[in-house]
Amino acid sequence: MNMERVKPTRSGLFAIELLIAVGVFSLCAAICVGLFVRAEVMSQDSANLSRAVGEARTAAECFKAAGGSLDKTAELTGGEVMGGAVHIAYDAGWNKLASGAPGAFELVLTAHPADGYTAGTLSVQRYDRAGTESQSETILTWDIAAWEVAS
Repeated sequence: MNMERVKPTRSGLFAIELLIAVGVFSLCAAICVGLFVRAEVMSQDSANLSRAVGEARTAAECFKAAGGSLDKTAELTGGEVMGGAVHIAYDAGWNKLASGAPGAFELVLTAHPADGYTAGTLSVQRYDRAGTESQSETILTWDIAAWEVAS
C-alpha cells in the first residue's frame, strides 16, 4: 500500500485562518452589542430614577408646605386624593396625566398623623402594561414628615 500524504496548501491554511478570525470577530461583536444594549437599559433606568427623585422631592416639599394636608398637597402638585393618598400619574416622558389616567409611572403619597406632626410615605412605581394586565415595580420609597401649620 502506497499512501501518499497530502500536503496542505497555502491557500487552504489561509482560508482556515480567515474563518477563525471571522469567528473571533463575530464573537467579540456579539459581546459588544449585548453590552451596548445593557448600557442603554441602565441609562434609561438611571434617567427614570433621577426624574422620580425630582418629582418626589417636589411632592415632599408641597406636603411640608401644606402642613401635612393631603387636599392641599394634591392642589399644589396637581394630583388627586383617592383612598386617603395623593396620586399623580405620569406618562413615559414624565409628563403629568389627567386624574385617573393609566400612566407609565405613578407617585403615591400617604399620610398618617404622628406625635405633633404628620408623617407620610411617598413612593414612585413604574408600570409595565401589556394588554389588560399591568405589573408595577417600586423604584423609590421615602418616609417624610411635615409639621402641622395653624391655618
